[in-house]
Parts: sequence; structure tokens; C-alpha cells
Amino acid sequence: MKLKIKDLKKLLSSVQENYIEQINIKNNKFELIINKTYHFIENTNFSKKNNISLLKKPNVKKIETNTKINHHIQNKVSETYSTIVSPMVGTFYRSSAPNENAFVKTYDMVQKRQTVCIIEAMKLMNEIEAEVDGQIIEILVNDGDIVDCGQALMKVKTV
Repeated sequence: MKLKIKDLKKLLSSVQENYIEQINIKNNKFELIINKTYHFIENTNFSKKNNISLLKKPNVKKIETNTKINHHIQNKVSETYSTIVSPMVGTFYRSSAPNENAFVKTYDMVQKRQTVCIIEAMKLMNEIEAEVDGQIIEILVNDGDIVDCGQALMKVKTV
């Protein structure tokens, strides 16, 4: 059986889309095991008894880690963020001209309808405004980047 990269990608995509937890493919020269419930298997040349114990150890460790993560998440106060998205395809600019100051920087406070950036599309400069009052937490694209319609530009913590 000759397995090409393209075929392997299709197989992995199909496993992911169809929520398949485990699949084994084997012939006389080739063996492929995909098991999403365990972390890894270093060597499959163990006896069945050793192989089973090897698979159970990472699973127990994973449960302990998830318990720690859940405890940390419960203790943290959830924060609400709003995202400023691009309404069109174009080039993202943080300022009105190359030598001008940026409209906003990280951690700046913005008001509703305040211009936060410009998207150039077909030689037209379109001002993008904040939709909520809040603080700019993160600017997700770089100055001069091409952006798609619906792409997130900035993350705003609502006030």
C-alpha cells in the first residue's frame, strides 16, 4: 500500500469531520494507528499487557491536568470582549497617513462611533468605527496587512 501525503491529509480530515476516535489500518508492510483519546505511543513492539498499561498512564495524567485547568477557570472572573471586524476586503491602516499617529493603540479607551482604523478598498479610504465604548485590548492585524471581509481587527473590552 503506497500512501501519499494528499491521501493522508484526506484521511485525517475525514477522521476529524466524522468524530472518529480511533482507526487502525494495517497490511504486511505498513501500520497506521490514529487514536485521539491518548497522547502518544512511543513503540508498538511491546506485549499486549505492557501496551495497555502504557496507554492508560497518559489518560490518567490528562484527567489531572484538566481538573487543574477547570479549577483555574472557575476562580477567574469572565470578561466580555467585543470584536471590531472588517466590513470589506482591503488594506488595513492604523493611521490616516504614513507619518501620522495611529488612531488607537493597545489599551486606549474608545467611544462608540470613534474611528479606530482605515480600510483601503479600490483606492477609497473607509473609516472603521468602534461599535461599543471600551478599551482596546489587542490589535489583531499589522499596519498594511490585507484583510478579508469579516476578519477580526481589534479586541475591545466593553466598559
